[in-house]
Amino acid sequence: MNMSMSAWLQHKIDEYTCSVRDLTVDFYMAQAKLNRPECTIEQLRKFNDTCLDMAELCQLNGDDQSYLHAMGKLHQRLVNELSNTSRERLFRMQAWQLARHSLSRLCHQLMLNGEWNKATVLQNEFVTHASSIM
Repeated sequence: MNMSMSAWLQHKIDEYTCSVRDLTVDFYMAQAKLNRPECTIEQLRKFNDTCLDMAELCQLNGDDQSYLHAMGKLHQRLVNELSNTSRERLFRMQAWQLARHSLSRLCHQLMLNGEWNKATVLQNEFVTHASSIM
């Protein structure tokens, strides 16, 4: 059975909405594990992967604002973790490595949007926080 263009488009929007909702649940579950003092590096990586999955889904569907939001939440949490002195050094180094990657992707999108100042602020903030673990 053939769908009209409008019905097809609505179906795709509904699929996207459901996928984002599912990933949002995964995000909050991964974040809850990250909030625990005994959080492991594997849980940090899982949080990172979940956020990247959400950002990629948003980007593939042309939802640039949601992409920036997902990448921003990921990056901010990673920067907080690399500055968290109650975490082991190896955990903080992993957060640093992942934050470098998220910063790169975030700044790339901000520059595509012409938001150079925001990209510069994020880069300066990262250097400030990253210097604390070096």
